[in-house]
Amino acid sequence: MNDDESTDAELLAATARGDDAAFAVLVRRYIRTGTLLGAQFLGDRDDAEDVVQEAFTVVHKKASAFDAERPFGPWFFAIVRRLAANRRSGELRRARLLRLFRLRTIAEPLSQQVEGAVLAHLDAVAAARAVEGLSAMQRACFELVAVRGLTTGEVAAMHGISESTVRQHVFRARAAIRAAVAGEQPMEEKS
Repeated sequence: MNDDESTDAELLAATARGDDAAFAVLVRRYIRTGTLLGAQFLGDRDDAEDVVQEAFTVVHKKASAFDAERPFGPWFFAIVRRLAANRRSGELRRARLLRLFRLRTIAEPLSQQVEGAVLAHLDAVAAARAVEGLSAMQRACFELVAVRGLTTGEVAAMHGISESTVRQHVFRARAAIRAAVAGEQPMEEKS
């Protein structure tokens, strides 16, 4: 059987036996979605790539302990979420310490200027406000499905929720954005 046709569990079992080619296939299958998930948590693609690399290191080290009866994707995405959350909390601690010592970065004002220039158009401002008003999960599902082009199944596995929940979050996000751009109140808020 060709490695590209093997199941994730078969590839992981081969990885545990030292087959680096099987591990490379797993990496190719999950690197994009893992990086997108990490970027959602961290807001930075470079940091997300570092987290995904760490996650694959964990997978490689723990390949023999993987339960082949369970799907690989949710296990991998849980590792990515945990590593991203740890990195984010470390960054928040560092930022708090920097504020305590009154150290400021040049990047913050620059990113605010760029964001202000991009959002200059009225419709863009309304859409951005609508996106900011979304719940974190609606925003995450909307970005991954509508902007990044992932399937609802992939997003469901990444976040550990059902596909119907993903579809519901995307539907509500789109409705809120459309209403904001049209200058209307979202359907739930109308009296």
